[in-house]
Amino acid sequence: MEITITSDIENTLLNRRELTFSIVFNGATPSRKMIHAKLAAMVNAPKNQLVIGSLSNRFGLTQVSGDARVYTSPEDMKKIELDYIVKRGMSGEEETSADAQDAPSGDAAEAS
Repeated sequence: MEITITSDIENTLLNRRELTFSIVFNGATPSRKMIHAKLAAMVNAPKNQLVIGSLSNRFGLTQVSGDARVYTSPEDMKKIELDYIVKRGMSGEEETSADAQDAPSGDAAEAS
């Protein structure tokens, strides 16, 4: 999987970088989690500050194009991004910790 960043724009008003990228791959289409991890390593950003917006590919081609946003802090990201978009792009360890915080405790479940 080879990622090429085609556009990198600094948006100071929203405290983020807006990236446009394309991916050339062999075999199966890479998952969002794989793309998220590799893109975070490429732009040298923490995984909890990177959000993948959209991914699009065409039938029969081994190429995906998409856009992502890198925020300066997790608080800025939570102010702007919708919750389902943030959860959709999380990698495995972040997803399990977020689910553990959202899950009701045993006492609350018994009281219902």
